[in-house]
Amino acid sequence: MEKETWSTEILPINGPDDLREATRGADLEIVQLKPGKLQGSIRHFAVGNLGISTGLFSAATRVRGTMHRERVVLGTLIDSAGRSTQWWREIRPGDVGVFPAHAEIDVVHGGVTAYLVVSIPLPELVSMLNDREHLADPSFWNTKGVYYADALIGAKLLRRLMGIMSGIEQKFTAPSIHAADFLKRSIIECFVAALTGALPSGSARSYTGARLVSETEDYVGAANGRPVHISELCSALKVSRRSLHRAFADTLGTGPTTYLRRRRLSAIHSALRRSDPATISIGDLAFDHGFPEAGRFAAYYRDQFGETPSETLHSRPVAKPSIA
Repeated sequence: MEKETWSTEILPINGPDDLREATRGADLEIVQLKPGKLQGSIRHFAVGNLGISTGLFSAATRVRGTMHRERVVLGTLIDSAGRSTQWWREIRPGDVGVFPAHAEIDVVHGGVTAYLVVSIPLPELVSMLNDREHLADPSFWNTKGVYYADALIGAKLLRRLMGIMSGIEQKFTAPSIHAADFLKRSIIECFVAALTGALPSGSARSYTGARLVSETEDYVGAANGRPVHISELCSALKVSRRSLHRAFADTLGTGPTTYLRRRRLSAIHSALRRSDPATISIGDLAFDHGFPEAGRFAAYYRDQFGETPSETLHSRPVAKPSIA
């Protein structure tokens, strides 16, 4: 299967200048606010058109400049030992910053800081969010701002992002185009989930629950095994997530995300039963089916089937010799 563009780069921080490109495409002015050697590292990843940068640095800093000259940037603090502000308003881990192309940031970090930012072309971002009312409007992403997440939602955002990044860091080969698309949608979804609480919900196309479930299954079936993210599904069927969830809950007694995950797990189970243990990587198989987090995948799999993926792989039926 054709692979998506995939790259990783780790850069050391040995002074303020090394933070000028906190994400690829940034042009930042960094002033170290307290004496001592500024140290840390930045990891840059590229998954197709999605840029991901995560960094950790050791001292208080003043940061001004442009996050990207051409793309929308979404960012969050992972951790902060001191008080951090954006445009002189306090920000906390889990809050989400939206930085349009050429928008200037104005940040103060009070101490040791860890961050994660992603950059994406505006048309590609909007195309992922056709089902999200205000978020499908380019003007939303052309307005800079910080969105203050509920504490529980912010903590969930950070756990999910850290789990995905752990999976990416362990991935040594490029994912398929379909797996990469699902991965990009999953990362964007983490940020979007923290934005939607304050946004109004709109009307949706009218469906009976059973019909919508059937159309969902038809669409996923036509994807020929590639992972289908819920944002793609809502966009293709022109329904809101609320309508989709209600249809699945009423018809199958479970939500669409859980149902789609179980379908993907079943596909992996079938593939493992048909595969030669000497020639298959369970981690690569899971990644290509939309599970970049190895620990989360293993927990889902064991809960679903009562055994580990390795146990499934090594329990595949052995052909018996025919008797003449």
